[in-house]
Amino acid sequence: MTMRIFIFVLGLCASLWLVGCGQSAGAPCAFKGDGFQSRHNCATQCLARWDVRCPDGSDLRPAVCAGRKGCTPGSCPDGQVCYSFDDPFEEVSYCIPDNVCGAATSIDLLRRWEQDSADKAAASRAAMAAKRQHRSGAVTVPVPVSPKAE
Repeated sequence: MTMRIFIFVLGLCASLWLVGCGQSAGAPCAFKGDGFQSRHNCATQCLARWDVRCPDGSDLRPAVCAGRKGCTPGSCPDGQVCYSFDDPFEEVSYCIPDNVCGAATSIDLLRRWEQDSADKAAASRAAMAAKRQHRSGAVTVPVPVSPKAE
C-alpha cells in the first residue's frame, strides 16, 4: 500500500513539474517541426501562428509566448492583457504581453482592447452557431408577443 502511495505522489509531482516547463509570457518563441509534430518552447502557447489584431487595427503574429489560457477581460496579471482569439468554434483566450503591439498605452485603451477582442470572438462564434443551426434545418422562429388587452 505504501509503495502505491509513493508512486502516486511521484507521478503527481512529475505532472506538476512538467506543467511548469517552458518559457513564460513574453519570452521569444519559435515552432520546430511541421504539422502535427510541431513543438514550441512556451509553457502555454507560442503566438507565432496566431493573428493578433492590435488596438490601431493592424494585424501581427508575435513570436512570443502567451501566458495563462482561458482568461477573461481584466483577469490577467500586470503587464498582460486577456486577448480572445477569433475562433468560430470554441472560446480561446490567453493572457498576452500588453506591449505586444508596441509600447503599452493607457489602462483604459488596454481594457477596451481586451473587451473588443472578446466581443469580436463571441460574435464570430454566434455567427458560426447560427450557420450550423440553419444548415441543420433546426431554425427556430421567434413567436410574436401580442400586447396585453387592458
